[in-house]
Amino acid sequence: MENFLENITITNILPCVVPGKIRFHAELSVDISPLMPYLNRVMRGAIYNHKNLTLTFKKEGGLITLYPRKVAGGQIENIESAHRILNSLKDLINECYENKDKIEPLYERQQQLLPLDVYKFLPQTNCKRCAEETCLAFAVRLINEGKNVMLCPDLFTPTYAEKRGMLFTLLKDTGYSIPPGF
Repeated sequence: MENFLENITITNILPCVVPGKIRFHAELSVDISPLMPYLNRVMRGAIYNHKNLTLTFKKEGGLITLYPRKVAGGQIENIESAHRILNSLKDLINECYENKDKIEPLYERQQQLLPLDVYKFLPQTNCKRCAEETCLAFAVRLINEGKNVMLCPDLFTPTYAEKRGMLFTLLKDTGYSIPPGF
């Protein structure tokens, strides 16, 4: 039997905000958007956004976001780890496709972001200008949608531009609101 997804090709390797780690972008050989609700059902701990067609999950300590025709990964150990993650993902996608008639699709988000998922992209200065005691407390309020990310002034300085970009991508991909223009 032929595979549904023939290959996933890495198109870009970049340094990560976490020292000693990498991030990557990869392209899928087919559009997997019709399969995403099925993947959402079978992947434990994944965060699915049906409106934006993204599925975010952790693998080997890295954070991976699956889009209809691409994959983005961050906090990955090295290129070998990226290839291992993508091969595993390819196998999972093909297995899910082969068995989709036995899987009930799930269109809702399975879980919320965890505070530490957000915290690692905050400045971690505990400046209290957001009216919270710590950046971790701010992260908790942010994922519960009790605070707006705009209340973190340090995040909008050039020093934290890369972290801000990664945080906004994570928030957007998991269905949270981000400021207009980002």
